[in-house]
Amino acid sequence: MLYPISVPKPDSAEDLIGFIDADGHVAIPPSYEGAAYFSEGKASVLDSSKRSGFIDGLGNVVIPFNFYGCGLFKDGLCSLNGGYIDHSGDWFITPRFLINSNFSEGRAFASVDGETFGFINLSGDFLVLPQFEGARAFSGGLAAVCRDGRWGFIDHRGELRIPLVFEGRYALAFFSGVAGVQLDGRWGFIDEHGNFVVKPIYDQVRSFSEGYAPVQHAGKWGFLSFDGTPAVDYRFDDLGLLNGGMAPATLDGKAGFVRADGSWVIEPAFDKCYRFFGQLVVARKGKVYCYLRRNGVVVWTSEPGAYTQSPPVPFVI
Repeated sequence: MLYPISVPKPDSAEDLIGFIDADGHVAIPPSYEGAAYFSEGKASVLDSSKRSGFIDGLGNVVIPFNFYGCGLFKDGLCSLNGGYIDHSGDWFITPRFLINSNFSEGRAFASVDGETFGFINLSGDFLVLPQFEGARAFSGGLAAVCRDGRWGFIDHRGELRIPLVFEGRYALAFFSGVAGVQLDGRWGFIDEHGNFVVKPIYDQVRSFSEGYAPVQHAGKWGFLSFDGTPAVDYRFDDLGLLNGGMAPATLDGKAGFVRADGSWVIEPAFDKCYRFFGQLVVARKGKVYCYLRRNGVVVWTSEPGAYTQSPPVPFVI
């Protein structure tokens, strides 16, 4: 896997983007105006005209610069410019949407006006007509949808399985049979029937990963076990999802990585740590960012002031 790096242009406020390998060696020299992470063997990059195409791991252009904006391939398709392309760069679904997500479980949420959302199939036809003011990707057979400021969950046929009773700007996707939702200003977790399995007593929650969920109580973060009991005391300023037994954490303004028991595996010596993507993770300290291995070894360090690109969020969160 290759990872994007940025190098400031001389006498310019802009950067050029290239890629390193997992050992920190430059594999593709910085020459692009913008880029996304690699996904399914290709990375979206911007040329000097700010049009986007795709390169392979050798830096060869494999999809011409015919698009605008960067995207990521998932299950053979990439959402771009209101439609979807395949790995050949041909339109699998021609542009027809103002907003459209990547596919998950054979469905994607989409909107033609930017205000009402429905769900389309792989032919680009609406299986669930646009009727929601917000939507999330399918996970575990259910997708969160919002109407009149309230969230609930529908199934693949569009039938409402969990009533539209939850609050907030979003609801979390189902993982391991539970989803985080907000009610009466507090967060908890519900099962696939809409029943609370963890009572809504938290300031904020994130999804379960590797058996634990980051939860915030009285302004501090800790880990919650799947049975609803606290696994790590609420002491962190911020806490991310576990990935390979490690989660980004911030304490007293400094960031590092902790294990599931809350002990430091990479000491908090950074200003910001992001999520792992493959073998490496991005961390920032002052005006410099770097890539770290899971053992904390730095494999590449940027020039001061270089643009820091965070890894892509999971397709379903």
